[in-house]
Amino acid sequence: MNKRHPSALAAAFLCGLLAASIALAQGPDIDWAVIAGGGAPATGSGVALNDTLGQPIIGPSGSGPEAVSLGAGYWYGAAPTTAVTLHSFSADAQEGAIVLTWETALEVDVLGFHVYRADAPGAEPTRLTPALLPATGGPRYTYVDQTAAPGVAYTYWLEVVDMSGGATRYGPALATLPPAAPHHIYLPLVLR
Repeated sequence: MNKRHPSALAAAFLCGLLAASIALAQGPDIDWAVIAGGGAPATGSGVALNDTLGQPIIGPSGSGPEAVSLGAGYWYGAAPTTAVTLHSFSADAQEGAIVLTWETALEVDVLGFHVYRADAPGAEPTRLTPALLPATGGPRYTYVDQTAAPGVAYTYWLEVVDMSGGATRYGPALATLPPAAPHHIYLPLVLR
């Protein structure tokens, strides 16, 4: 006869719950977020998450079949969070236009980008992009401002728009087109 101790059954249940949570966290169809470590416990649906990732606690908390306590750093289903790690954002004068480039190291739930420009310090920025520049998963993007006038110091911002319509601005980046070169007229010299 195979008898199992109740604590062994509870440990097997918790291991199965953890394996299912990790498998679900990796699924593409479910929105997941990470709970940061420390502070007060985060609770919901009979599950409590406590402590820090370096000090996990896995064991029963309270009574009932759904009362479980996991160390922080585990995943839970929640509203999606938008994360963009912007590696660089720059503006450079090139061939009669200002070229904006940015590079992302991470994009989560990013819908696209808008570019804003101000033509004087403290001026209200105006949006240059008539439509959202779609996010492609990066890592490198380029936008060319062909409306920039020579000799004007421009300030640019990059706005990241997420899937829920929220927006975050990054910047500024500064650039100035050099003044146009003066034209010279040469007349032929005729000697007798």
